[in-house]
Amino acid sequence: MPGRLGAILLAAGASSRMGTPKALLAWRGSTLLGFAIAQLRAAGVSELVVVLGLAHAEIETALPELAGTTVRLNLDEASGRSGSIRIGAAAVPDIVEKVVVQSVDQPTSAEVLGALLAMHADVVVPTSNGRRGHPVCFSGALLEELREITEYTQGLRAVVQRHTITEVEVGTDTVFWNLNDPRAYAEAQARQ
Repeated sequence: MPGRLGAILLAAGASSRMGTPKALLAWRGSTLLGFAIAQLRAAGVSELVVVLGLAHAEIETALPELAGTTVRLNLDEASGRSGSIRIGAAAVPDIVEKVVVQSVDQPTSAEVLGALLAMHADVVVPTSNGRRGHPVCFSGALLEELREITEYTQGLRAVVQRHTITEVEVGTDTVFWNLNDPRAYAEAQARQ
């Protein structure tokens, strides 16, 4: 029987460049956060941790899709992405075989997620035309390292660099999307 699959979905950022919580932006008939949850579930993720920030009350009220996920809060914006990953990793059960670390502003299809989760490796990254994208999938054996990352030690990048990386060609440039401002969001929306 295959092991359980986990994910840390990062949605705690201040969204200062966007001007509104990115998690609540419309995306493919849902919101960015609702879409991400649905795609992770469709890819077989059962242990889903969503890390929210200062806008958590607004997001939790607006998103019934959060039911069945584990919600954790990072209210210290200064701790950055690494702080959110530590908080999320602490809530992922040790029994997971693999864990995806995904940002809410990097929408990813269930097909891409499934391709990453199908690989048996320490670190798996999607590629398109020879370029590495996101999200990153880690072996569950690396959870302890994820629980200890800091911005000072180069965060997730340092964990990735310490281990063998397996690349999976996914044939879509959506793995490079980073919808962190209105222009990037509008461009991606026009292509969805």
